Amino acid sequence: MTIPMREDPAKLTDENVILQADLGLVDSPSEEVFDRGVRLASRLVGAPVSLLSFVDGTRQFFKAQKGLAEPWATLRETPLSHSFCQHVVSSDAPLIVEDARKDEMLKDNLAIPDLGVVAYLGVPVRHPSGAVLGSFCAIDSQPRQWTEEDRALMTDLADGISNEIKLRAALLEKERLRQESQQMKNRLDLAITAGRLGVFDLDLETGESQWDSMLFDLWGMPKTEANPFPLAMQMLHPDDLPAHEEEFEKAKTPGGDGLYSMNLRVRVPGEVSSRVLHAQGKVSFEGETPKRMVGAVQDVSELWNALEQQRLLTKELNHRVKNLFAITAGLISITAQESKDCKEMADALRSRILSLSAAHDLVRPAIVGEETPDTEAELDGLVKTIISPHLRLPEQLQSNGAAISIAPDLASSFALLLHELATNAGKYGALSHIDGRLNVSWTHQGDTLHIHWNETCAAGALQKPVDEGFGSTLIDMTVRRKLRGEYELDWKPDGLSVTVRLPWKQ
Repeated sequence: MTIPMREDPAKLTDENVILQADLGLVDSPSEEVFDRGVRLASRLVGAPVSLLSFVDGTRQFFKAQKGLAEPWATLRETPLSHSFCQHVVSSDAPLIVEDARKDEMLKDNLAIPDLGVVAYLGVPVRHPSGAVLGSFCAIDSQPRQWTEEDRALMTDLADGISNEIKLRAALLEKERLRQESQQMKNRLDLAITAGRLGVFDLDLETGESQWDSMLFDLWGMPKTEANPFPLAMQMLHPDDLPAHEEEFEKAKTPGGDGLYSMNLRVRVPGEVSSRVLHAQGKVSFEGETPKRMVGAVQDVSELWNALEQQRLLTKELNHRVKNLFAITAGLISITAQESKDCKEMADALRSRILSLSAAHDLVRPAIVGEETPDTEAELDGLVKTIISPHLRLPEQLQSNGAAISIAPDLASSFALLLHELATNAGKYGALSHIDGRLNVSWTHQGDTLHIHWNETCAAGALQKPVDEGFGSTLIDMTVRRKLRGEYELDWKPDGLSVTVRLPWKQ
């Protein structure tokens, strides 16, 4: 029987090799399911030899055989020079040969003398994709006329083997998908654990929900809680409940995107501050009916607190900028009234504004949240910073007192008070003489902060100024209006003494 030949049978082997290797059909032990097939073939068609062979580019491998002579039965393979089965694979059709010795295509095939192949009946064995993997054949060492019944029997048996291969391929694919699914689950579990995500599945019809272990931890709820969703709603901050209910109902509305996304403040028993949890969910529908919501929850308390702090800092900055503008406007107005010319006004105004700037530098860490033990704005630091530019010698100033921290909103007022006292001391008081001395001390008694300013100089060296001027006016305004306190000024022969009393709780 003449059959069509491909130009190069080896061209089909790349695909065959991959498919055969995937299914474990070559270079593998014999298997009873295939051995049974070749035994049945020999019995039913009365052939001494039956083979299940798979063909690649250089050989044919016998996955199962019945009646094959040695050494081929042990080797379980031959080169293609000894193969009739390659023609079944290359032609994708049955090969029926009565006497190979008389067949023009096969008469020189070495299977005739070495394996005793004379009569041959082979049919394709297929992969589920339809590709031909090999041949299921019956062989006789004598010439033989194969009947239609023989051909039908071999085809049925080959189909059974192809179905076994199909089942094997399905099982392998199922296992591949299982492993892939497990790998995806492992990656998802790793991502959930690393991201501290809690996962939930809520039945929208019954209200019952399933939570993973992380979600119980995030919500601060015992894992023994059988149906945690109602309790979770009770733990929500009352101010968040209306927004949650609105977003929840929106997600369940047919025709929408089914998405739920909310930041929820959760009140956990025993904790002072609420936790902030970000919850996201997706509703699935059956027709117009919302059935379930699946989602995840993450603790965003740290981010929420950082944003809240930023909001408060921005608010504080806005307040302080407005306050500085108001103070600066007042400085300009009153400095203009007391100054004799532009230069005097510019010098005085510049000095006062620089004092405000120095005070701001001291309290800036507290404003922007960079407090450290070395950068706290304390009264001692403010005294030295504001007064130092007015000293002729460092030893002219002595300061002592309890550690008193200055709030950012009070620092500007303290700076102006100290600046005006130091300016007056430099013009008329102890700091106008190189032998003058200034002692600034303070005590905190009850709810009152006492500040004592004492200047000393050689007797008769100082004279009380006739015109109190803007400095005294600013001192009065700062102490009484800004700091809500009171003060006393006493000019003595050896210098000025000032006592300031301020309401102070610390």
